[in-house]
Amino acid sequence: MQLSKLRLILYLFLSILAYPVKGQYDFTVSDAAGCTPMKIKYSLTNTATVDSIDQVTWDFDNGETSSSIDPDSVTYDQQGSYTPTLVITFDNGYELWITKTGFIDVHRIASVSYSYKDTISDLVYVFEQTATLDAGVDYTFEWDIEGFALRTEPRPLYTFPDSGTYAVVLTVTDEFGCSSQASGEISILEEIRVQNVFTPNNDGDNDYFIVNTNGSIPINLKIFSRAGVLVYEAEGTIVSWDGYTVSGQKLRPGIYFYVMEALTGDPDGKYSKAGALYMYD
Repeated sequence: MQLSKLRLILYLFLSILAYPVKGQYDFTVSDAAGCTPMKIKYSLTNTATVDSIDQVTWDFDNGETSSSIDPDSVTYDQQGSYTPTLVITFDNGYELWITKTGFIDVHRIASVSYSYKDTISDLVYVFEQTATLDAGVDYTFEWDIEGFALRTEPRPLYTFPDSGTYAVVLTVTDEFGCSSQASGEISILEEIRVQNVFTPNNDGDNDYFIVNTNGSIPINLKIFSRAGVLVYEAEGTIVSWDGYTVSGQKLRPGIYFYVMEALTGDPDGKYSKAGALYMYD
């Protein structure tokens, strides 16, 4: 009787040894939370000394699998919560399953963009982030515009010291630490002033109708008679008219009309104008 009990105990002991203890196997990752595209490394942890592993099968819950012991560069491109599973198969055919629900947490990086537009005041512009951000998520903004200190308002207002080209970098960061940037150059234009009277009488005073963009924006200028006849046309960053046609014919004093259009680089239409022009002797 004692021998039978001893054999039973020995049998149960050997049966336990024949199967791995689940607590002796686990897996870890280099990062359990991050931003898209998130790349992480999986590692099998093994504290057992008697078990012999035949193979491992990883299911990362992102559509990918692997049979490596420590798979590297596993990529998560989409926002979401992921449940990876590891199946360990031993030499005796036993399978050990380890599943971790919601173990990987991935957040998306919003694609950032911005816009800017002038206000009713010269050289004063308002900036705005224009990308679609996730509802219910807190974001911080950092505007880095050439010549200015960093600003953190979602919709800052800038007064520029002069017209010209300025570099802009907008960085948007969400509450999870995921950041995205938009960068580029902007053209700030001072409202162009166009005279409405000139006197081409060669007295050295107001002899020319002049439009000057300070070398920043090339324009096309057309002059029309009251009857709608094109009498003069010129292009450049500085254009002028002396009261003559292109062929050199002097025109009579009176009312003329100008149409001015920017050839490039005028997003706000500041250099596209039309109006009446009075020419006197």
